[in-house]
Amino acid sequence: MRSAFPLYLAGLGAWFVPLGIQMVLFSWLAAIVLRMDAFWVGIAQVALMAPSILFLPMGGLAADRGNARRLLLLYHLLYAVPPLVLAGILAMGGLSYPLLIVYGVAMGSIGAFAVPTRDALLPAVVQGSLPRAVALATALQFVGQLIGISFASQADRTGALPLLGIQAGLVMLGAIAVWRLPDPPRHAAVRHDGFWRSIADGIAEAARSEQMWPVLLLNFGIGVFYVGPFMAVLPLVVRDVYHGGAAEIAYINLAFWAGTIVAAFAFAGLARNLTRRGRLVVCAVAIGAAILLAMALQPPFPVMSGLCFVWGLGAGITLTQGRTVLQIVAPPTHRARLLALFQLGLGGGGPIGAFIAGTLAAVLGLKLAMVLPALAMVVLIATVLAFSRVWTMRTVEKPA
Repeated sequence: MRSAFPLYLAGLGAWFVPLGIQMVLFSWLAAIVLRMDAFWVGIAQVALMAPSILFLPMGGLAADRGNARRLLLLYHLLYAVPPLVLAGILAMGGLSYPLLIVYGVAMGSIGAFAVPTRDALLPAVVQGSLPRAVALATALQFVGQLIGISFASQADRTGALPLLGIQAGLVMLGAIAVWRLPDPPRHAAVRHDGFWRSIADGIAEAARSEQMWPVLLLNFGIGVFYVGPFMAVLPLVVRDVYHGGAAEIAYINLAFWAGTIVAAFAFAGLARNLTRRGRLVVCAVAIGAAILLAMALQPPFPVMSGLCFVWGLGAGITLTQGRTVLQIVAPPTHRARLLALFQLGLGGGGPIGAFIAGTLAAVLGLKLAMVLPALAMVVLIATVLAFSRVWTMRTVEKPA
């Protein structure tokens, strides 16, 4: 069992390096190669993220009821297929916007199943501090994305084919690590109700917890008001304001995820001593609103990259501390569903935000497409502070 957590991290890294490649490559194909306008770039990001709305809850329910290790192994094998198919299409010169949409839907669907399954598997492979393990896993996730983004920054020189091959190959290597993990324990108390009743049961469990619902609501706001502009507006800012390409898209992504890595590793070291996790989440989310307002001023590109780094620091705090609250507070019988709800805030709110941000950019311009989401997030933060105890709550790891 001592070697289980490193194997878990190896499988996680082999998933998130390809995801980092995809983050830049997908935007590059839509905005730079196909030269789509703001609205259609937003729709493309919706196609990539929208499957989360349905499949994240289904993935969480499947993980609560089934064998999370075997399910994750299946998802790894399936995740390698779309990049290979897209590579074949590109080799034949057949890339089109509808085919890119199909690719995005396929990758988004498989990824939505995998995220809560991997998160639910974490407590089964950890010996020691769970908050520290959450922070380390989150940090490695960001490191993997950063490496993938670095690869994808060369898309203008290499084209998409080598990058798609790296995506598929690494995911298959990750399947080997997942195959060697131990099976998680079964929880006899898991009920086998219908899909919607089971999802409602997970939502009710979150609503009953004064610690979980504020974190989940703020996370949904992040998906709508932050992820949407980040995915749909910033590539257009790079193209139209800074006249950049794949390298510049990669630079702002690298800056953002570098910030998340710094924050995640810092909180891995502080994990045992933290109790005011809700307060940290609120402060980090508030920093994001200030950063988005500053970005609307369209500063010089190095300053924009620096703002992305600070924004990433806030994201690292939010993701590590929000996930830690759920891992500690959620009952084992509902853990995967509640972690799916957490990810749904990003993955489900993201396509809503991408559609809104893309539409705002097309109708009102790039500046207001960043200012209005930032102001909306300020209103949400004030509402959560007014109606919850998120600022004063304490979250402490339970004794093993």
